[in-house]
Amino acid sequence: MLRRSFFPILCLLACTVAQGVELVRDGKPQSQIVVAEDALPQVRFAARELQEHLRAMSGATLPIVTKADGSTPNLIYVGESEGTRALGVETTGLPMEGYRVVATEKALVLLGRDGTTLPVPRDYRSRDDLPRLTLEWQKKTGKKWDIPRSGLYNPRRVNEEMGFSVYDPTGTLFAVYDFLESLGVRWYLPYYDFGTVIPTAATVKAAEQDRSVKPAFGLRFMLWSFPESDKEGFLWFKRQKLGMEEMIWLAHGTSNITRFMAGSHPEYFAVVGGRLLDGHEAPGGGHRPQKGGQLPRLAPPLAEALSEYADDFFAEYPEMTIFPVGPSDAFTSMDDRDVAAGWLREERGRDGRMSDYVWKFVNDAAERIGRKHPDKLVLGLAYSFYRLPPGDIEKMHDNVALAYCQHRGRDMIFPEDREAFFRDREQWWKKLPSGQFYIWEYYRFQLGKKNRVKGERQEGQLLGVPAFFPTILQEDMKALRGRSKGEFVECSHAPGRMLNPGLNHLNYAIQARLYWDPDLDLEAYIGEYCRTFFGPAAEEMREFYRFAEEVWMRPVSRQITLTGGFVRPGDVEHYFALLEKAREKAGDTVYAKRIEVIREECEPMKQIFPALQRQGPDFAASRAAGRPQVDGDLSKPFWSAAGGAPCLPDARSL
Repeated sequence: MLRRSFFPILCLLACTVAQGVELVRDGKPQSQIVVAEDALPQVRFAARELQEHLRAMSGATLPIVTKADGSTPNLIYVGESEGTRALGVETTGLPMEGYRVVATEKALVLLGRDGTTLPVPRDYRSRDDLPRLTLEWQKKTGKKWDIPRSGLYNPRRVNEEMGFSVYDPTGTLFAVYDFLESLGVRWYLPYYDFGTVIPTAATVKAAEQDRSVKPAFGLRFMLWSFPESDKEGFLWFKRQKLGMEEMIWLAHGTSNITRFMAGSHPEYFAVVGGRLLDGHEAPGGGHRPQKGGQLPRLAPPLAEALSEYADDFFAEYPEMTIFPVGPSDAFTSMDDRDVAAGWLREERGRDGRMSDYVWKFVNDAAERIGRKHPDKLVLGLAYSFYRLPPGDIEKMHDNVALAYCQHRGRDMIFPEDREAFFRDREQWWKKLPSGQFYIWEYYRFQLGKKNRVKGERQEGQLLGVPAFFPTILQEDMKALRGRSKGEFVECSHAPGRMLNPGLNHLNYAIQARLYWDPDLDLEAYIGEYCRTFFGPAAEEMREFYRFAEEVWMRPVSRQITLTGGFVRPGDVEHYFALLEKAREKAGDTVYAKRIEVIREECEPMKQIFPALQRQGPDFAASRAAGRPQVDGDLSKPFWSAAGGAPCLPDARSL
């Protein structure tokens, strides 16, 4: 059942066109939906999406056929077929996931560039497969290597009911969604029956048109969670036209070599504090190791091993174009010998102290891999202590691709910090002959219950506080247009689904639209959203979002205290006053239900300041005569004296 709410006013704009093809008249089908017999699963699903939305809008169920039978005067072609070829409608010149919408007097054509992304590893269906797949990979390569895999690109993210993967290119599906949006359909809030807006119209037409649409960014991947059970999250992802034109594997790479090499290849690991870290220990802060993983040594032996691994990787997965060679996640330390050689550049600050060291290694690995695979790319991540461009390298090797790690909603709040990020990226572009530049972005502002720390406090990650920053989103997307191939976004998520869809959906939806059109009219889009989604409470909810952006963008500390930080006690009161006023305006309607979702997700915000108060029993502090001598001897009279009057009978007043 399609989850929806009706908004009849929009049909006046969407359905009364002077010319075009008639799809439904007075609740009766005037067209068939034609899909090729051998269409991909996502194309067949696109036809069902179109059929169901038109039925919800008009009451008419348009038949889906593989060949037109003449029973209706008009036709809708979904995806490429004999009919679209006869009409001369093609997708030539469009990138993967680009699409066309063409309407004449007798036909509507909705088609785009579609594809199938092969899983890596091929036969990975559950975690139980990993031991078998690892042994098979090691037998095939003759090395004790880990299989190529990454938790962020999980090949199990296929929805069996829909028949395709969240990674599969779906240009035709996007063409269908584009057309439905032109009729007034809006998919605002996932996971709720009332989250979708569908206008009612007994007669539906498609205006004459011929539009080709392509995204400004090829990689548009926002990750919350996509298990089999999260069909709603999967659907919302696609309805926002998110996806990727090809599998771009932005990941750490050295752990593929080192994970099972403890004891057998000491040359792959770092010596820290005079001790070899053999794969059971990992880097910690500064130059000290901590338990938990691996600390590779970024030196020629490991670069050569990565080159050999790449040979097997590209032989097994020839469709892949990028091979990651960056150090393991959270890499922050360096081999003693390399420190002694002067590779630790503390003068470059936190974000550059290891840049020359790491990027020399990436360049070395890229040069080795490029000898045998000149048509492939090698990826490094500008991350942590090596986010800044290297000072020692004028130009990276011409097969190096880069994923630049950033956090817009945290690191770009202060104007001077934002300008610094822009300058750093400009320097990277000058050093990157390949032009293959990607963004790795973080939206991890809100955590689940099990991750609540110190009474809801955790810098930049505050449950219940609206994280809304569309203005800097747009500023950054405009700056990246034509320079970045796209981005991978780590979003906050709950087990098996998106976290806080009420608080997060608008920011996510705006981001998704900016991937296609960085010049989006933000004020118009947010205004339409408030009018269509909140009805009589539109003005109050528009003020709510204005205030949310004002609070989030205050150029002050992200750490909230009783006396400082970007959120203040009066802000919490104002948030809830706006929501309460909006709910009163909405009355007993679907609009009130939508407001209530947001209000409930804001509820933990009320606990921020009470949690900062001291918790515990009362205690008394007594005055004592004389001056203490701090020598560690607590048996002296000063420390044992019980005399004096209490000066702080209730320390909670501190």
